[in-house]
Amino acid sequence: MATLIFHSMAGSAYLWTAMLAADEKGIDYELNPLVLGSEAHLRLHPFGKMPVMQHGEVILYETLAITHYIDRAFEGPPLQPHDALGQAEVLRWISLVNAYVFPIMNRFMKERLVRPNWGFEVDQDFLQAARDPLRLQMRLIGEAAADGGYLVGRQLTLADAFLLPHLLFFGRTSEGAALLEATPAAKAWLERMISRPSYVGSPMDQAYVAFHSLSSQPATVWPED
Repeated sequence: MATLIFHSMAGSAYLWTAMLAADEKGIDYELNPLVLGSEAHLRLHPFGKMPVMQHGEVILYETLAITHYIDRAFEGPPLQPHDALGQAEVLRWISLVNAYVFPIMNRFMKERLVRPNWGFEVDQDFLQAARDPLRLQMRLIGEAAADGGYLVGRQLTLADAFLLPHLLFFGRTSEGAALLEATPAAKAWLERMISRPSYVGSPMDQAYVAFHSLSSQPATVWPED
């Protein structure tokens, strides 16, 4: 049996964050697929979210708790700074991803690419309203990574693991690709992240390759400045 078991649907962005943290620490794991909202799922996570991590008798839900545990319970390169300010910066970025980046980037990607390919109506009002928040988010990412490092300092931290799935797939949209081109530091950060062994060949990498089978939307939905 693997050291860690992740209970989750395979396509969960937060599962990929947890897996990336485990890979960075060199911890083996396996996936136990869940049926969303099933009785088995709700026994593990009362709010029906994912992933849930199992380590022996330890069962944890919520990805921040899971990744913190992975970092502190095992040997390997630290994924959080030791100083108070550095730790606070990591937590700030994780909060930004969870509260602002995920709800906008993830939904924008789904409205732009997933829903049209499945024949669902697209929320054009949301796509237009997302323009300014997404520009702000990209500016902040670019500023944080401007020194050629990661979101917090020169070493990868949990903050980077939280951001990667969302920016990676948002970049598949025409608007995301354009914002990456306009924000070279953010684009360079993304390129650094996907060149790491923890990403190459991972379930997130495999999902991204499969995602390219979706037809793209070459024309931007945002008016030109």
